[in-house]
Amino acid sequence: MDSVIVDCVGHGCAVPNSGHHEHRPEFGRPQACPTQICYLDSNLGTSTIHSLMRKILLSLIAAACLGANWPEHPVLHAVRVTKAPVIDGDLNDPAWQQAPEFTDFTQHDPDDTKPATMRTSIRIVYDDSAIYFGAKMTDPQRPSSLLYRRDTFGNFDFLSINLDPQHDRLSGNAFTVTPAGEQGDTVLYNDIGEDPSWDGVWDSAVKITPDGWQAEVRVPFSQLRFPDKPVHVWGINITRRTIRNNEYDRIVNTPKGQTGFVSHFADLTGIEGIHRGRPLEVVPYTVGRTDLRSGLGNDPLVGAHEMRGNGGVDLKYGLTSSLTLTGTINPDFGQVEVDPAVVNLTQFETFYPEKRPFFIEGLNIFRFADSPAPSHFSFFNTPTMFYTRRIGRAPQGTINADFTDVPAQTRILGAAKLTGKVGNGWTVGVIDALTDAEHARFVLGPTFGRQEVEPMTNYFVSRVTKEIGSSSRIGFLLTSVDRRFGNDCCSVASNAWSGGLQPADGGLKAAATPRNIAAEGAGGTLSDVLRRSALTAGVDGYMRFGKNGAWIFEGSAYGTDVRGSQQAIAETQEAPQRYYQRPDASSFHVDPFRTSLSGWGGTAMVSKADGLWRPAVQVQTYSPGFETNDIGFMQRADIISPSAVMQYVNQTVTPHFREKDMFVGVWENRNFDGDVLDHGVYINWFGTTSNYWTPNFTLLVTPESFDDRLTRGGPLAKSAFYWSSDAGIGTDTRKNFSAQISGHRDGARDGSFGHFVVLTLNARPKPNLQLSVAPKFNRGHNTTQYVRAFDDPTAAGTFGRRYVFATLDERTFELDTRADWTVTSRLSFQLFLQPFIASGDYHDFRSLVAARTRDYAPTAQTSNPDFNLRSLRGNAVVRWEFRPGSALYVAWNENRADVEPFGDFRIRRDLRAIPNAPSHDVFLVKVSYWLPL
Repeated sequence: MDSVIVDCVGHGCAVPNSGHHEHRPEFGRPQACPTQICYLDSNLGTSTIHSLMRKILLSLIAAACLGANWPEHPVLHAVRVTKAPVIDGDLNDPAWQQAPEFTDFTQHDPDDTKPATMRTSIRIVYDDSAIYFGAKMTDPQRPSSLLYRRDTFGNFDFLSINLDPQHDRLSGNAFTVTPAGEQGDTVLYNDIGEDPSWDGVWDSAVKITPDGWQAEVRVPFSQLRFPDKPVHVWGINITRRTIRNNEYDRIVNTPKGQTGFVSHFADLTGIEGIHRGRPLEVVPYTVGRTDLRSGLGNDPLVGAHEMRGNGGVDLKYGLTSSLTLTGTINPDFGQVEVDPAVVNLTQFETFYPEKRPFFIEGLNIFRFADSPAPSHFSFFNTPTMFYTRRIGRAPQGTINADFTDVPAQTRILGAAKLTGKVGNGWTVGVIDALTDAEHARFVLGPTFGRQEVEPMTNYFVSRVTKEIGSSSRIGFLLTSVDRRFGNDCCSVASNAWSGGLQPADGGLKAAATPRNIAAEGAGGTLSDVLRRSALTAGVDGYMRFGKNGAWIFEGSAYGTDVRGSQQAIAETQEAPQRYYQRPDASSFHVDPFRTSLSGWGGTAMVSKADGLWRPAVQVQTYSPGFETNDIGFMQRADIISPSAVMQYVNQTVTPHFREKDMFVGVWENRNFDGDVLDHGVYINWFGTTSNYWTPNFTLLVTPESFDDRLTRGGPLAKSAFYWSSDAGIGTDTRKNFSAQISGHRDGARDGSFGHFVVLTLNARPKPNLQLSVAPKFNRGHNTTQYVRAFDDPTAAGTFGRRYVFATLDERTFELDTRADWTVTSRLSFQLFLQPFIASGDYHDFRSLVAARTRDYAPTAQTSNPDFNLRSLRGNAVVRWEFRPGSALYVAWNENRADVEPFGDFRIRRDLRAIPNAPSHDVFLVKVSYWLPL
């Protein structure tokens, strides 16, 4: 059963597995996105679906294919000064009197296109080293002075300075200040995209006055990218938000219902004779770490108390005024938040978002098959070409021994990243990283040993794009992975997750279940299972057309090639992404003598990006041999997926609603044999009421179809009619107390069902303290949970192999708890805790009687994989930025888990058992120091 992943309408949120965050860049504006992840089975007739597709396609053809044209841009002027203003929040410096004042602001919210209700004035000056902004915000009431951590998008007043120094009308940087003195900075890309991972080094100061507040901002030219030429014209936009009446004012407002943000910026003139130079920034770090473990028993390899230190350095060098080289040697990411606990009973691994600063900064340049379309959609889990968490991943080898000590992650020896513009519309991004060979210690009987569990590996990614005018782009991608195998005699987990409970990266050994991947992976050497090399190459692009570029055509095509030993490629052929061993497949078969496997994929979409009605038609396809998991992330190949959607985006304010959006989609997924895997209709409605509450509702219906993954390499089975619904509502998040509640219910004709409810409570008892608690209860009843398969000559209907399933009753409870205490704009404390309990009760074991049916017969089962998991994950981080770019971290990570072989669920008993579970606590102190040279 594949997932349906559909973007919310008109809100620019991203498909979850893309790692993508898009919206119009407004620091602090909450982006409600009721993204749904629904699991399919399947009835609505195909004729109805095809009819809807044809109607949406006709609306696309009817669009006038006019060349994209853009309106005139207002002009602001900057003045060169010989004496720069002092950054103290006071606007009495003589420099400000030399600059013209700009006060013409327009509302975006709440009254779109009307003049701002409060006066905002901006003055801009510059010298040889930086550009300066002086702003005065009039407000008859005291501005909101809430304290948040840097780069936190919260509910407060702010002033955001958006710059496009390249003047490409697609990209830039945003610098945001609040009345409390907080800073935020982001990278702008693709006209409407925003990446908050970038942390620039710049100065600001604010001052509360009797008639409002004022701000001074200094942005060094070294933090910006612009061409080296004598006279510059930059793009600029200023956004002011007043949280009290939720008013957004801008110099240039993009009216609701229209697309674009950076493309509409005003022009900033008067900048001459500036140079970015070639700044070199060096950030050395040192870290001390203590590991405390409990529940080790008589393990002779791992100590209950261990201490160690480490050190490294980050580097950043401006090769040109627009091209930057970033490097890291022996990086340490011990301060990042831990991954949450999950129960994964599928054959696929879990996708976790990237959290490591080096890899998330500037990641937008490496996005593939991307465009300025405000939302993207997909009705299956589409492959990701570059998944940064492959770099430094957990070792893939395991050793069958009495005791083992396996490193939690692969050590990154060094990584380098080259990003920026090279002129004439070209943008480049290159990442190269080298990870060390990792070895595990083991004890087998009287023997102590050490074996390699991950080979030394080099990861390379290059991305090049070319802007063609202001409305089109073409791009290229090349990735490669090369492994050097050494002394690798050990057992190795297969490339795909085989089922069972999956601990997150770096989790405890105790968190694994009796059926973890190492136990079920194929035995042999590393080179017998891991591929020696992997290559991906692709081309993508988009073109805007129609009035104001309202229509977008985008497409992509790529090929993959993996190479290795015969056994490694055989493992690849039989992996869950393709299952070449399926006995009823006609498009492919396992070739045990192959030492390489190649595949291809592509997408094409035409969509309307603005207006009340926004149709889109898309087709995606990936051949059976397509493989990106060495450096990307994918759950399946062998798919052809046409789909069509109609989005209704109504941002007209009425007495009851400020916004109403609806999304209707139809799709059909087939494999290369022509089998219909799923098809159906998806409906999503989302609204914002006049008091800023956010109700939403979703319905998905899929007819009966086939499932080529249910038997995990066996023949096709028929899946039942399936439906899924979600509903939720959130209160006004501007208030000190807010809440969101959402519920889910699904069912299938075979008796399967599932439901969950999540309640999120947010509180701000003090201006600098945020608290959040989110209990979630889930219950699932799956009548076709895969258990195992074995050869049986009497199983004629399933090609001589018996496939055993069971009814699984699964219950989970989790409690995500967060606290953010911002002591000052430079000192903050974060806490995350997640108690998690889950149980699985397997019963009514049955086997599939015949392929391409839903017929099952009772089967005897000698073992029972029931489980009961108790887990606690969490971390606490104190961060003190004691000088710009330099920080002290004090962190604690908790990872506590245990699994018992019974399937009943008793919440009080299981919560009380968590303190007695085996644990691994990490305490660390890290200091980094920014040295501009």
